[in-house]
Amino acid sequence: MNKLKTLIAAASAAGALTMADTAQATTVVCVDSAAAVCSFDGSGGGWNNVKVAKKTTATQSFALTLNAPGELHVSVSSFYLDLVSLSFGGVTLTGLTKGDVYTFAVTPSNTPQLLTVVMQNTKTKDYGYSAQLDFAPVPEPAAWGLMIAGFGMAGGTLRRRRTARVAIA
Repeated sequence: MNKLKTLIAAASAAGALTMADTAQATTVVCVDSAAAVCSFDGSGGGWNNVKVAKKTTATQSFALTLNAPGELHVSVSSFYLDLVSLSFGGVTLTGLTKGDVYTFAVTPSNTPQLLTVVMQNTKTKDYGYSAQLDFAPVPEPAAWGLMIAGFGMAGGTLRRRRTARVAIA
């Protein structure tokens, strides 16, 4: 009976590893098209000090490749510039407040999607802005299947567990 339990446990572990292997890894590439330092490691990143010339409105786009579904959270900050709009995935937001976090739904794609930022400088000097990006992926179906299978196996083990009863004479 012990060999049977060991065989079942090994088969369950192999099945769990097979299911876990089907999950996609998220690859995010931040291509800097506005001469700023742009970085993104798949869960967080952004850029610093993107310059906007005096008395102008600048539109800058950053290409992100996101191959998993989820949410992209964007926060833009600047002391002197006005945030005019943010666009991503066909959605444009206007009437924004600097420092607030704005959320976009991400449809997975192997081609870059543009995050477009429009900033306005009404001052007589050039100023810069920074942005913080956070990506929260939706769990893959394989991860859900693995979790449910684990709960099922734990429940089955608890149900079949037999405890030895000690009789005291």
